[in-house]
Formats: sequence, C-alpha cells, structure tokens
Amino acid sequence: MHSSKALPDLSGRRVVVPGGTGAVGEGVVRSYLAAGADVVVPTRTQERAEEFRRVLGDAATDRLHLVVHDYTTFAGAEQLAEEMERRLGGVDDVVAPIGGWWGGKRLWEIDESDWQSAFVGLAAAHVAVLRAFLPRLNARGAYTVIVGDSAVTPVPGSGLVSMEQAALLMMRQVAAAETAGQQRVFALVLGPVRTRLADSGDPELVSAEQVGAVAVAASAAAAVSGLEIRLRSEADADEALAMLQGDQPATTGAVVAASTMEPKDGRRKDLLAVLAELAPQIRAEPGCLHYSVHGPRGAADGPLLIIQKFASIEAFTQHSASVADQIPRIAALLAKPPVPPTLYEPVL
Repeated sequence: MHSSKALPDLSGRRVVVPGGTGAVGEGVVRSYLAAGADVVVPTRTQERAEEFRRVLGDAATDRLHLVVHDYTTFAGAEQLAEEMERRLGGVDDVVAPIGGWWGGKRLWEIDESDWQSAFVGLAAAHVAVLRAFLPRLNARGAYTVIVGDSAVTPVPGSGLVSMEQAALLMMRQVAAAETAGQQRVFALVLGPVRTRLADSGDPELVSAEQVGAVAVAASAAAAVSGLEIRLRSEADADEALAMLQGDQPATTGAVVAASTMEPKDGRRKDLLAVLAELAPQIRAEPGCLHYSVHGPRGAADGPLLIIQKFASIEAFTQHSASVADQIPRIAALLAKPPVPPTLYEPVL
C-alpha cells in the first residue's frame, strides 16, 4: 500500500476523473487528492455526490470538486469541459475509469438493447470525454484511460465487454498517433482489483489506491510518453511506479526488430497460422507499437519478414521473454534454425 509521502507533488494540477465515484475511481480520486491536486468528479445526482463525499471522509478536502453533470454524451462532455475551464481556468489531467460490467449472453444471443448498453453506450462515453478534454489538456498533463484485462483476454459470456474494452485500447493508440507526441495518452489495463467494496484478501492483487498511485505517477512523469501499462498484481504496480518515477534506468527510444523466417517446404501455412495465433498477444503487450508479417510481393511461397516496433529496448526485452516458450514451435516449422532479430534504433 502506498502512502501519500510516496506520491509526487501535484499541487496546482487540475484533474478530472469521470467515473471517479466507482470502486476503482475512488482509489484514483484518493491518490490525486493525497498528491495535492484539485480533483473534479462528475456525478449524475446530488445524492450520489453527497454519498461519495461521506465515503471519502477526511480525504474529501476543499480540493475535491463534486459536479452534478451527465458527461456521457458529446454535448454533455463538452459542457463539462467548458465548465471546468470557467471554474478552474483549465484542465491538466484526465483519468477515465468509466465502465461497468455486463454478462450472461454469448454474442449470437445478444439483442440490440444489450449492444447499445454494453458496447455503444460505454464506448460513446469514453469518446465523448476524450474529444472534449484531450485538446484542452495542458502540455505537461496526461490523459489516462482505465480498462480491464478483458480488453486483451476474451471472456465468454461477456464478449461485448471484451470488445468494448479492446476498442478503448485502440482509441488510446489512435489518440497517441494523431497527437503525434504532443499529448501523453496512457492506458492502465487492470486485472482483479482489491477495492473497498470487493476485497478478496489476496495481498498480491493490485489495490484501487495503487492504481491511483500509478495514474498520479503517469501525470507527474512529463518525460514519459504515453504507454499501455498492465497492472495485474501489486508487483506490476511497483514496477510501473519505479519506471514512471525514474527509479529504473531511463528507457531508450523506440526499437524496431526485423527478422526473416524461411519455412520448410509445405509448412508455410502452418507457420503463418502460428504467427497469426501469437499476433493478438504480441500487439497487446505493453510497449508494442507495431507487429506485422510480410511475404514476397506477388509470391505465394518464400520467406516471411516479421517487423516489430517497441517503445523501448526494455519493452522488447520483456516481449522476448514472454514469447520464449513459443520458439520451439516456430523452429520446428523452419528450414533453418531461427536467429535473433536485427534491432534498429532512430538515427535521424
């Protein structure tokens, strides 16, 4: 469990936390308040606002701003952003733990109401907030979207949630690409979380306040570009904090890895099938910016060229460790033993 002493000083920062009254959002709000920030939490009813203030207790200082407002539509989010500019003079950071859970049906059993509520409604709320606030953020700030592990791991019977959460991860990547490094856009991908409302008692699970601590550290780490950060355990949170707070060596720039695989005669389709199976896992890895497989133009056979791009050499090293157990499968399909990829880094 982190303490406020471990948090960076965010005094004067103006932070909006849509979804802040939820179980994970509560930990985020507590962490930003402990770091000295002004925290705006929109909620739909005055009763919910008053209940949340009671839940926070002594943590609910005069830097907590509870606003009764529906931010889940484009117009509503835009109005909230304008109101924050009038009240606080601007916005520095947004942390969006907007979400809910839905389950019980397979994809072919859902109806239009399920689709609208579990996918369209939640995705639209996230897009509404991002489009309203991202262009307004202070250059030193960060936009952080919080999703669950279902974004990268399909959950049978809750497929709409998995699809919606995966869409949000792509939204982060698109936002990062379209702002071309001018804004820092993060995603925190959570496993099971210990919260005030649901505490399994497992000390190895990440807590809501640790999620908040990582979000605070991301806000403060002005030199760190937006990342996708996995938080499946307390150890993951500690590692993320060490990286964001500079306790680990500074990362290098982006790394491109290129490798060629020559399949055995008649095994090209089998090799492509293995690579296709691994592709979603690799693309979902923290720090993976690109993964693609190419063949000779106009030829159905021949070697395959694998191009990968990672945010840092550290991210590539972590990737290499995560796929090491797959090397024997791939090697069995190759005409020649696999060799390590050639690594390239920016020179211009």
